[in-house]
Amino acid sequence: AIARPGRFGFGMQVVYHNRSRLAASTEAELGARYLSKDELLREADHLVLVLPYSAAAHHCIGSAELALMKPTATLVNIARGGIVDEDALAAALREGRLAAAGLDVFEGEPRVNPALLTLSNVVLTPHIASATL
Repeated sequence: AIARPGRFGFGMQVVYHNRSRLAASTEAELGARYLSKDELLREADHLVLVLPYSAAAHHCIGSAELALMKPTATLVNIARGGIVDEDALAAALREGRLAAAGLDVFEGEPRVNPALLTLSNVVLTPHIASATL
């Protein structure tokens, strides 16, 4: 669902990482390439996080993972709060190690990390933003 508009609407090359690989026919249809997590972080221009929260997924995007990303990359978390270490994200955005981020979930919901509120290169919305008038 996320790959289709990227590929066909914007002409993006689709790369992905998942617990299980897509069927070969789906990869072919989308022109998608499966990568390891580290390869994905190094290569992606736009990273969209869509995964369930669990203890194992807590801060699965932290300082080490953000350091692998291109300084021109963007990160969008539409998954769950706690997936991204928000302090590490704020530092990467503030220091220009990551171009921008979009979050509609937050680790301490409904509280938003104050370090994110001061940044001009992050968009913060409620998880129901698409359902508002």
